[in-house]
Amino acid sequence: MGAKHRVTINLAEEEYQELVGLSERSRVSLAWLGRQAIIDFLDRYAADERQLPLDLASGKRRAND
Repeated sequence: MGAKHRVTINLAEEEYQELVGLSERSRVSLAWLGRQAIIDFLDRYAADERQLPLDLASGKRRAND
């Protein structure tokens, strides 16, 4: 396995609590959920060949201000 890198993000309290609940129900770590979310994101957008910046206005959540 290659070098590991750390990524830090800020979440709203509600987002954090939802992730904690999901991790507890699924019996996985928050780190595991984060890695899976990033892997899914990269796979999806690589396949669609979309370019950043993304149109986030149509998404369920909006970016933190």
